[in-house]
Amino acid sequence: MSLTPAPALEKGLKILEIIAKEEEVSFNQLQSMTGYNVSSLNRYLHTLRYLDYIQKNLNNKYITGLKLFSLAEKSNRWHFLKEVAYKHLVELSDRFGISLLLIGYSNDQFIVLTKKAHKDNITMMSVDTSRYYEESIVWSLPYIIHLEQEEQKRIIETYFSDYNDKRECLQELKSHFMENGYVLDKGFINKNILRIGIPLYAGESKPIAVLGAGTFRQHLGDNIEEVISAMKDVSIHISELVF
Repeated sequence: MSLTPAPALEKGLKILEIIAKEEEVSFNQLQSMTGYNVSSLNRYLHTLRYLDYIQKNLNNKYITGLKLFSLAEKSNRWHFLKEVAYKHLVELSDRFGISLLLIGYSNDQFIVLTKKAHKDNITMMSVDTSRYYEESIVWSLPYIIHLEQEEQKRIIETYFSDYNDKRECLQELKSHFMENGYVLDKGFINKNILRIGIPLYAGESKPIAVLGAGTFRQHLGDNIEEVISAMKDVSIHISELVF
């Protein structure tokens, strides 16, 4: 029997320690290393995943999540994600003359992990900027679309308390995302700015991050589809390398 005043917390921390040390670990490995029964382990893992302390990767193994990264920035995998992504952001920026950023998702907000602003284009948000989902719907959309309807509604209605005139535009954004799997904002907030958001997945149904591009609307002309295609390729490549 545990002698700590919070045995569930102790067990959750033990799971985190194992995952951080091993870098990736399967359910069966965790069960063997902790000695927890299936029901209890499932419960602890569900809570840790919900709070984004851990994630599942493409191999269906558990890895550290964004919350640990945003708290301490000591996860090699998240640092590797930033390093890999930044190289591609630079390449895309130089190729198309646009600004790009990589945004990571947690259970209630996002954070800008890395970025490359083009000298002749818009600057976009700074690295380490965080926003609650109801504060920035365009970049939040790939994540909140996967939430329960009640939570989706809460976030969207909170957003509309400040931007009630954007309801029709948001519905268009949602419909486009559901049909095409990416965000294409042709002026949702600023009519002169074009924004593209390509989700990045790591084995979960919800995206773990979004690869975002921003530019003056007139800059790309007829090259929008080429940019989207290149960003999709980069998103897949990053996922395969990191997760």
